[in-house]
Amino acid sequence: MTYRIVALEGVDGSGKSTLLKSLGRALSEKAEVVHARPARAMSNAFRRIAEDGSPEKLYQDALPAPFRHATYLLESAVQFRYEQERFEQADYVLFDRWRHTWAVYCEEVTEYREWFARIEALLPRPDALLWLRVDPEVAYARLVARRDRWVDAYSPAGLRAKITGLCERYEEVMRDSGAVVLDGTAPAAEVHAEALAVVTARQTGSAG
Repeated sequence: MTYRIVALEGVDGSGKSTLLKSLGRALSEKAEVVHARPARAMSNAFRRIAEDGSPEKLYQDALPAPFRHATYLLESAVQFRYEQERFEQADYVLFDRWRHTWAVYCEEVTEYREWFARIEALLPRPDALLWLRVDPEVAYARLVARRDRWVDAYSPAGLRAKITGLCERYEEVMRDSGAVVLDGTAPAAEVHAEALAVVTARQTGSAG
């Protein structure tokens, strides 16, 4: 593999999109950068199947979570083949989320677990895995401020409860992940500087 994988994790409203854009701009000054997301094709397909263009419908609530988890694993296992040409043109592939997202947002795959574990083992390890850790109330306020589609799908209390539950689940999932933890409540410039330092340090370490 000729390119480096940088993956960002974090709950909705943690600042991933902002950081991905700033990292992409900074790294592209001296390198070729490609942006990607695991299992994007299946996510788009699920939206077409379950949401029917309605802002109040979410495919995550309509389709069984273990089913989604299984299909995401399957697509991601082949994604590095069908996107191989695009990825190999880059020095960095910046991923908006990684496999930990499915462990947080989906239930565990219980049937044929051994086979899905083998599939998951086919995924490469990111050269840098960054987790934007954020307080649930901060994430909630950001979603409301940007009029996220979740705001239309849930009541204020329901959205707060969902974000809180997801943040708690992230604490469990990321505990032994080896991710570099970033303070998602800090100013965007500070988060960017810390993330860029981690990515460039990993590059230097690998080169040495």
